[in-house]
Amino acid sequence: MSSKARLFLVSLKATVSILVSACLSPPEQPRVEQPPSADAVQPPTPASIEEKKEPPAKLPTPTGADVRNAVARMYKNAVLMDSERFCVGDFHGDGIQDVAVLVRPSQGSLAELNSEVANWILEDPKEIVLPDPTRRTQVLSHSEPTRVEQSDTLLAIIHGFGSAGWRDPGARQTYLLRNGAGANMKTQLLTDVLRTLQGNASVRLRGDVIAESISGEPGFLYYTGAKYVWHKISADKTVTSKQNEQHFL
Repeated sequence: MSSKARLFLVSLKATVSILVSACLSPPEQPRVEQPPSADAVQPPTPASIEEKKEPPAKLPTPTGADVRNAVARMYKNAVLMDSERFCVGDFHGDGIQDVAVLVRPSQGSLAELNSEVANWILEDPKEIVLPDPTRRTQVLSHSEPTRVEQSDTLLAIIHGFGSAGWRDPGARQTYLLRNGAGANMKTQLLTDVLRTLQGNASVRLRGDVIAESISGEPGFLYYTGAKYVWHKISADKTVTSKQNEQHFL
């Protein structure tokens, strides 16, 4: 037998042996995943469970000394508190407590109070004209800058900052309003005033308001997001808020 024939027979036997082994081998069984141990199973956290947040700390009842310190911090010696007349509320509409207090100019401070670079915003809420929401085209009128006189009684409003509100040293935004000081000043909650307005589209409130009577006319001061504006209302629609009378001293 030639060498080529012998090599062919050897290759044929090897091929037949591999085929026979494959036919005789049992088929591979499917792998079954074993269940995890009891220690490895952790119960899922219910989706309805949320982290509970601590409610904001209740601020102490304000005193005349607290307000006097805030006024001195903001205005230095430019104004003095006019008796102990003030009220607190969220006038800014940001959830932080603000304070409104009656003040009067100190002697020799008119130049500082009327300065264009003062740290406060000096305005007359009765002179501010708001855009008419029913008109697409608005005509803006130019008004002269507000000027403080020595005999004026002014309303200072200090916007709060942080959890301490207007008491916080970081509270730096303040408004000084001429013709904004009135009688029977008190805070009225936003919800109370909205019920009284009954959908009045001309008044868009952001927070609580300062209710009072100016020159015998009842109304309230409210914040527009940039300015404080006077809104006059009839006497029979004036809302009283017993919840906030304790803030008036």
